[in-house]
Amino acid sequence: MTHELNNPFWRPRLKQFARRLRLIENNTDYTRFIVLGRSRTGSNFLRGLLNSHPQIVTFGELFRNYDTVDWAYANYRQTEAMMAQMQSDPVGFMEQEIFGRFPDEIRAVGFKIFYYHARANGWERLWAQLEATKPLRVIHIKRRNMLKTHVSRKRAAQTDIWTDTTGSARAAQPLILDYAECLADFERTRAWEAEYDARFADHPLLEIIYEDLARDDEREMRRVQDFLNVAYQDLKPDTFRQSGESLQRAIANYDELRAQFAGTPWEAFFES
Repeated sequence: MTHELNNPFWRPRLKQFARRLRLIENNTDYTRFIVLGRSRTGSNFLRGLLNSHPQIVTFGELFRNYDTVDWAYANYRQTEAMMAQMQSDPVGFMEQEIFGRFPDEIRAVGFKIFYYHARANGWERLWAQLEATKPLRVIHIKRRNMLKTHVSRKRAAQTDIWTDTTGSARAAQPLILDYAECLADFERTRAWEAEYDARFADHPLLEIIYEDLARDDEREMRRVQDFLNVAYQDLKPDTFRQSGESLQRAIANYDELRAQFAGTPWEAFFES
């Protein structure tokens, strides 16, 4: 039995169970944070880097799905009681299960949440609680080139591959993009960014730009670790970029689309 308990698969589950019952020495004196943003801006890349730090726990998109607890962390599991609490009392679930008690070595705990999460099923009050929790730190991840965000989302929908954990190259057909759909996506994303910067303006807030993170993750993660008040570690991601292809190769109607956006605030997206 001792050999089974030492199995790496069971250790996180046993810790989760033990801390719920307060059977192990634990603490609540750690930095609480969220990773705020939208899809296809590098949030999984950032979360993988964060979770390679022994003092940080970063859960997944917990309030994306109503019917499952998407812990996305180290064999954490859900129970019927846990899921029922998440559905009926998201604020209580957050305080008890996400920001509960952790082993003493954990110094920062957070989770991912996108602008459009927790907008139905009575979950809207979660946002009011996040805004009211002033010690909460906010890592706001953005992507400078919104066209690449749009292409990435379309490509993931085309291939049904949303996260790459292997680094295997995959060929895909060029996309035909609609001008009006691109424009609406750019405007919506820019509005979300401005709205949530304003909503969390009185919180400690760190802006991370995906392009900067991808170019020099060591420098950017130094900033993040300072922000979260954890000891510096050299961090390693657990995901890969899904495509390094140029926009010209990814978009079948690139020249037409570029001409349509010429002279607009979005024309710079076609220059990189």
